[in-house]
This record gives sequence, structure tokens and C-alpha cells, in this order.
Amino acid sequence: MADNTGGATGPRLLLNAQPFGFGPPAATAVLAHELAPLCDELAYFGGGHTLDLQHRPPYHAVYGTTGLSDDERLAYLRELAPRYDLFVTAMDFAEAELARRAGLNVAVYDALTWFWPEIPAVARDAALYIAQDFFGVRERIRADAALRRNAVIVPPIVPLLPSRQVWHPEHPEPDQARHVLLNLGGLQNPYWQPSDAAGYARLMLDAVRAAQPAGRPVVVTTSRAVAEALGDPTVRTDDRDTVLDLMSGAAYACMTPGLGNIYDAAATGVPTLWLPSANETHLLQARLLTEHGFCDARVDWQDVGGPTDYDVPSPAGPEALTKAMVRVVRQLSGDPGLRDRLAEHVAKATAGLGLVPGRAQALTERFGHGGMREAAAALVRRAGDGPADRLAV
Repeated sequence: MADNTGGATGPRLLLNAQPFGFGPPAATAVLAHELAPLCDELAYFGGGHTLDLQHRPPYHAVYGTTGLSDDERLAYLRELAPRYDLFVTAMDFAEAELARRAGLNVAVYDALTWFWPEIPAVARDAALYIAQDFFGVRERIRADAALRRNAVIVPPIVPLLPSRQVWHPEHPEPDQARHVLLNLGGLQNPYWQPSDAAGYARLMLDAVRAAQPAGRPVVVTTSRAVAEALGDPTVRTDDRDTVLDLMSGAAYACMTPGLGNIYDAAATGVPTLWLPSANETHLLQARLLTEHGFCDARVDWQDVGGPTDYDVPSPAGPEALTKAMVRVVRQLSGDPGLRDRLAEHVAKATAGLGLVPGRAQALTERFGHGGMREAAAALVRRAGDGPADRLAV
């Protein structure tokens, strides 16, 4: 097997990401680039849209699992287990359970420690639990003896960017020639159909385009599946570095409020309109940004006649909340008047954007940046402890 890491020696890691939005696979891709020079072998195990962001290099191998059953993936992991020192997942707790059953040591990277009503047992029992800092994370770890035993808290996986990737206004007034970035990452999740994700994307694309003055282009980036469903040749799928470049050169950005997008806004300083929520964490994260003063502008479903009585976390579970959002997407898709109202809200919310850096930039002052280095170092140390406590069930 070719060595894509330049001849480095070190542990053998098998990486994975939850197929829910773009946050987990993006975090895994960033970690992979940090880990590659430190590992003797680095591979990815996963499927679906998570594969959009996983490439060779930095991986020596990518094991695609799209369409495989639980039993088939378990058999695959048992075949691979002797080759790897540690299975590292970004929030795919079900896959972590399979990896444990296959005999692998398991480490969990979790960007949502602040969110879970209950931390999954596999994370509490993992060889290493890496919690990304955010509101309430340190307090939660301190209050949980099991998590304190195996947890490492790291700053957000936000790089310190070169000056060319940091947003700044070029003129006292926004330059009409600069593009607007519409980032529709994070739409794919198991609680709604791909057609509903595409319906959401189409609504936002039409609204953002309608809100622009003549001559201002809209650059759209999203997952391959959503891009294909839209059937618009101008809609693209980009790697994270390209997205960061697009953000830094935009007049402003319109983005789904996923944590990955939030921290990319923090890294670049781009002024941002946060779009209506597409899942439960989107809604909570947008609320937290607003409550703590890190939100430039926001549009949500109640602005266009959607539900106003969100109860999050929903007693009926995230699927029920997503179904409510799906009803709104379908309602707007069939009502030109509501679509016009959405475009009006977008135009009003973005009218003042582009004069000063975005408020999300202050998140790096509160929680830091560069967490990928600390996470990679912790994983290499843990993998170096060897296979003595591997558990097969």
C-alpha cells in the first residue's frame, strides 16, 4: 500500500463520521489532515454523503459502506480490526457500538456535548471522549464522573487562517460586484426525505437570489446529492478550504446554522444571515448565537407563518420537530405568496450586512481555535497505549 503520509510512523487509525448534516464529516476531514503526518496508516470507514469530504490522500484507504446492513458493516469491521489501533468516530454512536463489538478500541469526537439530553453509553465507556468546547460543555463534563475519567475538552476545530482567508470590507459600502455565498451544507439527515432537503434548498436559493440587487452573483455550495436534486449547473460541491476562500471573498454569507458553518463564520469573520432551521440542533444553535450576541441576522420559519411554539429538545423527539419543518417547506413550496414573504425577510435581514466583520468571530475569543491539533495529539497518545483493553462482544 502506498504511503501518502511521507513515510511517517505511528499509530493506525480508522476514522468515521455520522451521516447527519455536514458537521461530523467535515470535522473528520479536518482531523484527517492533522493526523496524516502522525500515523503509519489512516483510513476512513463510512458511507452516504460523508464520503463527499473524505479523499485519498490524506487517507491510505477509504472503505465505503453505503447501503450495507448493520450485520454487513460489523463483519467488515471485524475483518479490518486487526489492522487498526483505534476507531475514531465523529458522533456516530451506533457505528461506535459496532466497532466495539468488532474488537476495536473506540474514541469519540463530539461537537454536541452541550446538546445531548443524555450522553450515549458508548461515549461514556470509550477509550477517549473528545468534547469540543461550547456553551455549557465544561460544566457538563465536571458534573459527570464517568466523562471526567476519559474526556478531553478541546477548542473548536477552527484553524487560524492566513490573512487572505479572513473577511474584511473592501469599501465603506459593500461592493455590488462581490458575490454572496449561499452555504446549504448540513441538510441531509435521516429524519426527512432527500426530496424535502432539496425542497428546502430550492426555497433558500430562490429567496436569496431574489433578495440581491442587480449584478450581484450568488455562489451556492452544498452536498453532491442536494446539488444533483436541484439540477442547477451553478450549484457546486466544494471542499472546506474552497468554502473558506469563498466565504472570505463574499459580501456576506447566508448559511444553515450548523455548528460547522458557525465556526467557519467565526474563523473567517464573514457577516452571516442564519437561515431557517433544518433540524433540532440548528434551531438551538441559532438561539444560542442570538442570546449571547453572536448573531448578525437570522430568518426562521415563524417569520413566514411557520410554527412559533418550538419546544426543544422536543418531548416527541427530533423526528417530530423535523416533520413540523417539513410541513412548512412543503407549504412554502406550493404558495408563491409565502415564497415572496421569505424573499422579503431575507432582503430586509441582509440589507445592512457587509459593513463590519461578523459577530460570530467573537466565538474564537471565547472558546479558542485550533482544536484539531489538540484532538489529534490526544488520539495519537491514546492509540499508542496499545490494544490491551480491546473489547469484543
